[in-house]
Amino acid sequence: MAARSANPFEVTDFSAGITDDVFEQAYNTYATLDNFILTSDGKPASRDGSVIDNDTPANDQIPAGVQRIGTLINYANNTTLFVHSAKAFYYRNPAAYATLTGPTGNSVLSTGTVTNALSYTQWNRHIFLTSDAFPRPQKIYRDSGGVYRVRTSGLPALASDPTVVIGTAETNDYLYAFHYHYTYMVGDQEHQDFGATTVIEVDDSSDPGTSPNTINSIPVISNGVIDNWDTTVIKVFIYRTIAGGSTLYKIGEVTNGTTTFNDTFADTAIVDNDIIYTDDGTLDFDPTPESKLVHVVNSTGYYGYIKDGSEQFPNKVRQSVPGDPDACPEDFETELEDELVGLSSAKSNPIFLCKKHIYRCEGAFDQFGRGGMNPIRISDTAGCVSNLSIVQAENGVFWAGNDGFYYTDGYQTIKISDNINTRYKNLLGEQTQRNRIYGKFDELNRRILWGIQSDSGSLDNDSSIVLDLRWGIKPKSVFTTWSGNSFMPTAFEFFNDSLYRADTRGYVFIHDSDTLTDPKIDTAADAEDWNRETIIWTYQSININFGGTFFRKIPTRILLTAANRADTTIQISAINDDGKMTRNLNVIRWRRNFTWGDQSFVWGNEDCVWNATGLIEQWRRFPARGLRVSYVQMVITNGFSAITNSDTDGNATFNGAANTATLDNVTLAWPEDAVDYFIYTEADDYTQGFLITTRNSDTVVTVTDPNNVLPNGSLQWVIRGFKKGEPLNLLAYNIHWQDISQTQETFETGSSGENQ
Repeated sequence: MAARSANPFEVTDFSAGITDDVFEQAYNTYATLDNFILTSDGKPASRDGSVIDNDTPANDQIPAGVQRIGTLINYANNTTLFVHSAKAFYYRNPAAYATLTGPTGNSVLSTGTVTNALSYTQWNRHIFLTSDAFPRPQKIYRDSGGVYRVRTSGLPALASDPTVVIGTAETNDYLYAFHYHYTYMVGDQEHQDFGATTVIEVDDSSDPGTSPNTINSIPVISNGVIDNWDTTVIKVFIYRTIAGGSTLYKIGEVTNGTTTFNDTFADTAIVDNDIIYTDDGTLDFDPTPESKLVHVVNSTGYYGYIKDGSEQFPNKVRQSVPGDPDACPEDFETELEDELVGLSSAKSNPIFLCKKHIYRCEGAFDQFGRGGMNPIRISDTAGCVSNLSIVQAENGVFWAGNDGFYYTDGYQTIKISDNINTRYKNLLGEQTQRNRIYGKFDELNRRILWGIQSDSGSLDNDSSIVLDLRWGIKPKSVFTTWSGNSFMPTAFEFFNDSLYRADTRGYVFIHDSDTLTDPKIDTAADAEDWNRETIIWTYQSININFGGTFFRKIPTRILLTAANRADTTIQISAINDDGKMTRNLNVIRWRRNFTWGDQSFVWGNEDCVWNATGLIEQWRRFPARGLRVSYVQMVITNGFSAITNSDTDGNATFNGAANTATLDNVTLAWPEDAVDYFIYTEADDYTQGFLITTRNSDTVVTVTDPNNVLPNGSLQWVIRGFKKGEPLNLLAYNIHWQDISQTQETFETGSSGENQ
């Protein structure tokens, strides 16, 4: 059969996301889309670069130094960004990090290390938090003076019963009651905490108005090394009935630390006083339990995976009093059939995520103990592997499950990552990998970022997987990835409409649309002295068969179309027949834009038009060798090319003993971003490249020379590499191709094992 005439094959839509199945897929899917975002019209644009939150020495790193940051929290809608590491919380005040501590100097968390995962929730300008190390639950807020406070969540019951010494013995019987009370301000709003009540029966007393009773041994609440109660402000409220009565009237209060009180009040003098909060049948406000998990929805707190003394109850959830998230009657509990991993909510329904089962909770206890929690199982198998992976977005909950990423609206549960099952399986290799999956919703751009450890051999999270919600929630949702040499995203947060990224080495970074590189982290140097790293963006298509496999094909050339965001260098490669051969096309080196401060810019370049935009449209021919294919994959990534050379900056003197290169003209300078580029010399016709490791000064660089072959003397040179700060906004590519006759192996010459 004669070959058909040349055909165009055009890809203009990239909106279907990555896939592990690279054969016979729609052409808007791809094997790789790394360090790109998808624009609203489904085009890949290289992701924003990042800068450190503060690069001044002593302010660039958390006070703990090189230590993993576990969580970032945007407090009260962009008021402050809290940075959590191990037991401590930090915040900028205003530039240097301040360490948040309790009234007696204790850390926010009473126990835990960098390996423990925080659980937190926000309600009414409070942060309620705990962790899987079972610290005493805490709350953080900003008081009326603008000062950040940390307090132990809730109030305990009195540690022991006070004693009442009767003034004069008579026939009156009384009840005395006590509880701790704390009033505090969050901004201009007053809040009150009530502790559980202690009731003492006193018989055969006279009316204290006639002969006072003395109350002794009122217990003193103290912080020790684990708590953060405001011990100098907490009060003990004291109540008493009238003779033979049951209603408890307030007769006074003492500040914590005062251990005695004189009851001098006649029965007739107290009947108009305030009544104890339990008088109407309200249950005791027990303090929040030690637990791994906390979540607030409908102004009601839920605490999961409870610890009582030394005993753990991994299936239990305890509810707070509605409207008071840190008052938790002990009877407000339900027990699930599976071990809890996380808590969340969707459309006001609490969601309990366990190792295998997922539950929606219907109903709740009221303050009198009426009603109850009714867990309804909505998935038997999805499970959850990481509390930190749970993300509330798009009127539902997303999380990392047992075999993929999942979504629920509280009623149905959908696996949304059937297109990346192989990749997802690699995230679950070790328990530490699972615990480190950390998700955050980008509301502005409708995407979820998960920090992940894609390789069990990595020291920590090494990349991010991104779910783009613009194209819907479905079994094969749209995923892409981010990565980088220094990119170790332990946590994400959106603060003041910017993406903040935490790092395992104690730094916080801000992603910025005006920045096209990432910092090269060097913990031994101040951040202001760090070098920059090239962001390597990579697109790799699925295997393209141009509509069928019966004929072999010859792709002869490709037209790449991109938006002109800036100068860029693009390498297009072709992978034949699922890896049989890889061929590099000639590099596209687009240099028609002017960037202020670019040392390599040549004035008078007629190709450069000031403030030009437009399109980048470039044809490239496929190399002649290996043209015949059944399938071809196209790879589009950064090109390795010349950065600058001695024609611009003059010869340099190379020193093989010192591994240095020094510009002969001292009025010139090596490129600011020379580190991580390679320098070649005329000594071997520019064959051997030497990695530049240090830019010692404007005129001196140090290189690596493991084979001791760096030449000596004044030589011409060229610097090559993946140029830093070059973006790509890919719009389309079009492959020019033809059918040819059948050239596949026949049975006679094939692999039957009989005709060799």
